[in-house]
Amino acid sequence: MDQPDYALFPLTTVVFPGGIMPLRIFEPRYLDMVSMCMKGQTGFGVCAAEPAEKDHEFSRPRAVGTLVDIIDFDRLDDGTLGITVEGRRRFEVNATRQSDNGLWWGNVEFIDEAADSACPIEFSQLKQVAAALIEEIGLPYEQRGTAYDSASWLSARLTELLPFDAATKHDLLATNDPLERLRRIRPMVEIDNAS
Repeated sequence: MDQPDYALFPLTTVVFPGGIMPLRIFEPRYLDMVSMCMKGQTGFGVCAAEPAEKDHEFSRPRAVGTLVDIIDFDRLDDGTLGITVEGRRRFEVNATRQSDNGLWWGNVEFIDEAADSACPIEFSQLKQVAAALIEEIGLPYEQRGTAYDSASWLSARLTELLPFDAATKHDLLATNDPLERLRRIRPMVEIDNAS
């Protein structure tokens, strides 16, 4: 069976299934991408970006990303397009190609999600960190509800919201086991608190 091709949007962050991300769109290739997705009622892929190479104007998308759907859009005060996307399914990129306008396309294979599990007591500090982050940003999670006792939900929100670099966020997105993801996040949060 043929695997689908999706437009890819390399960013300095990631989004997980169920995650909400506001984006400001101003480059022509991404305005075209949004228009195409809205007309065709299809999503696009969000991937953490590789560091830009000297000879290349455009950063490559990394090997794992998330298919997102556009759930809201608006014209921002500065005249750019604001969209809100919601993560649907994680994927691995089998192959990429680049259009003449610089837009990346990826042939992707969707990842089956690992079973969720209850969040053990050892990660209580991470629940507090996530609650503080979500209280600070407010919407949309106030309306969507929270699931601090879900290892999958908690690890996803922490990866999205903490100020990790793109490579770290990608590695966490590519980690299938949510408890392993929390185990990797915990020492990074403890180091941040100590500094």
